Amino acid sequence: MSKLNTDSNAYTLGFLAVMVIIVGGMLAFVSSALKPTIDANQELDRRTKIMKAILSLSAEEEATVLVADYVNAEYDNKVKGFLVNYSGEVVEESIPTSYDFRKEMKDASIPLESKLFPVYTYESDGKKVHVLQMIGLGLWDEINGYLALEDDKETIKGVAFDHKGETPGLGAELVKNKFREQFYGQTLYNEAGEYDFTVYKAGKLPAGGKGVDGLAGATLTTDGIQAMVKSTISNYSNYLSK
Repeated sequence: MSKLNTDSNAYTLGFLAVMVIIVGGMLAFVSSALKPTIDANQELDRRTKIMKAILSLSAEEEATVLVADYVNAEYDNKVKGFLVNYSGEVVEESIPTSYDFRKEMKDASIPLESKLFPVYTYESDGKKVHVLQMIGLGLWDEINGYLALEDDKETIKGVAFDHKGETPGLGAELVKNKFREQFYGQTLYNEAGEYDFTVYKAGKLPAGGKGVDGLAGATLTTDGIQAMVKSTISNYSNYLSK
């Protein structure tokens, strides 16, 4: 019997091929085994952001109140999600698991008038909050979030933001309560019913004026938030006017 030549290219390639198969199989197994946990964590994260927007809490309150059990109980008992079309009509009484908001908004082949938009309503103590989903572009990548409106559909109850790649200490500050709390109680329209809400560049908010003071050192992120909120209200305008 000839001795196996461990120095040959054939041996090296064969060994690598076997290792790729073994490691790939292990990774696939781990990924499959962890998928339920990953899916559950992603769903909890989505629900937590929605509840952040709805409840408009302080940073201290969020840390103590928004635990998994509370978030899931409030969401399951008081939140209803459905899809509306551009005309503001409800076309799906619940949001299908197959619906992908990001894909829907970014698919240029679907005309705006044909897109579907998710709405979440939260009812408590006889009052209703309407939550709209947002997506936009910051300095480096996508920014997104949820905008919660009071029952009058024009007063901001709260917001929750997230991002994919904004600069730490600058644009990434959009997730912090110090920035988000400026939105609480703001109105979207003027007395004539025209859209009238601005996220100003840092330091440009008029004294005693309406609007939000932007993020210091993050002009493009601030501009992205302004554009995202405005386009969101435009997308949902027919629903909000009903």
